[in-house]
Amino acid sequence: MTALEFFLISILYFWASSTALSLGIGYYTIYRPVVSGFMTGLILGDPFLGMMTGAVVNIIYMNFVSTGGSFKGDQCLTAVVAAAAAVKLGVGPVEAASFAYPFGYLGILIWKYRLNINSIFVNKYEKDYENGKNPDISFYDGLYPQLLLYVMSSIIVGAAFLIMSVFDNIIMDYYENIKLFLFMAGMFLVSFSVINILSNLKNKYAYLSFEIFFLAVIIFDISSYWFFLAAAIILFVLSNKSIRIHNKRSNKNNNISNKDLMYSWFIWMNFSHSCYSYDRLQGLAFAHSMKNIFKKLYKDKDEVSRAIHSHAEFFNTEPNMGTPIHGYIISVEEQSSLNANHTDTAYIKKGMMGIAAGLGDSYTQVVLTPLFISLSVMMCLDGIYIAAFLPILYLAGSILFISYSGWMNGYYTGREYLMERINTVKNSKVKKHFLHIFSGILGVAAAKLILSGLEPSNTVYTLEAVALSAAAYWVIKRSKR
Repeated sequence: MTALEFFLISILYFWASSTALSLGIGYYTIYRPVVSGFMTGLILGDPFLGMMTGAVVNIIYMNFVSTGGSFKGDQCLTAVVAAAAAVKLGVGPVEAASFAYPFGYLGILIWKYRLNINSIFVNKYEKDYENGKNPDISFYDGLYPQLLLYVMSSIIVGAAFLIMSVFDNIIMDYYENIKLFLFMAGMFLVSFSVINILSNLKNKYAYLSFEIFFLAVIIFDISSYWFFLAAAIILFVLSNKSIRIHNKRSNKNNNISNKDLMYSWFIWMNFSHSCYSYDRLQGLAFAHSMKNIFKKLYKDKDEVSRAIHSHAEFFNTEPNMGTPIHGYIISVEEQSSLNANHTDTAYIKKGMMGIAAGLGDSYTQVVLTPLFISLSVMMCLDGIYIAAFLPILYLAGSILFISYSGWMNGYYTGREYLMERINTVKNSKVKKHFLHIFSGILGVAAAKLILSGLEPSNTVYTLEAVALSAAAYWVIKRSKR
């Protein structure tokens, strides 16, 4: 690997691990193995092999959910190492996934130590504020934590590729002897993930949906195009098409323009997890997003600094579903400045953030992300690479719309919009039918992996197909007890 390739991959891993410069959608797109595998392969000269390898890794991490900054493995780092092994060492996608899987635990170190180290920036900000220095929140929530993340990302990527280089000669010299072992280990990880997902769904009809679609593809080898088209139509019919963005002012005394609101939203989306720390979680990010608002509301620098600091307290919510909170707080602060009365918004934020946090994760991470990423994985495993980006683009657009509409509607319609959003999500037809749609797509993806020609022998095809079918049947029998 050349120095340039390593540099580009370190930038890629940093970009995927950070919310900066990706409007917050990097976590739902670039960080996912099917995308990061493609981009790693693009850097190394074979993007579609990298994407195929990333798709296999993605099945292993399909039920990945990060809440409060905690997770059990770094799927992006796993995909990067797997794609590099596939392209540079000539390892098969399934074998590369099993070889790279242990490297995912290295990524945990970033979150484990980053959240502790970020507390240093929080404490430094507090100290500078207490000393009357009017610290610029942009440095403490933006620049410093991002520089730290890049250094940590480069070290982790460097360590991963250094370890991989140690096994380089062993893999190259003995690959034919260990190929079957790596393949079976990879298929075990895939099978275990699928069984675990089906078990967690705890719905016998979801198991049945998986089994029907899995066997249909195994027997008839139906193209993923048809399943994608059917899923697109179903999701369009089920989607809520009544949501709109309110942007009409209730009076003429407003000082905040739509441009100000958009810039504040832009800051939040890019830096919501930039200085994520055990002390404040998203506290500094909330204050950072209010910076331009207070500069518009107050002329005195000390007053601006005081107002920003008042929002640097502990805060944590789902960054997209919870944006009505931000919009509403901006409107409250604006009216307070117009009336020359200070309003304590801390209790408002604390009362709203918990509701949005639990609801948001259960929708954006548990429903939307696996649904659209599984569609992408399904088509990728069928060799339909370009069209595999369509579900990812739709997912990115959906996340942006959820976030932006919440921000604007929260400002113009008040806290009631958060309750309206909660009711909309609770009654979502997509969420209601998610289990059946997702399990069917997962069945197609599993079958496409069996039929993709990656396996070393037809005997293994049959064994894996029977194993997955038997596992699904066993889970169904257990669910009836």
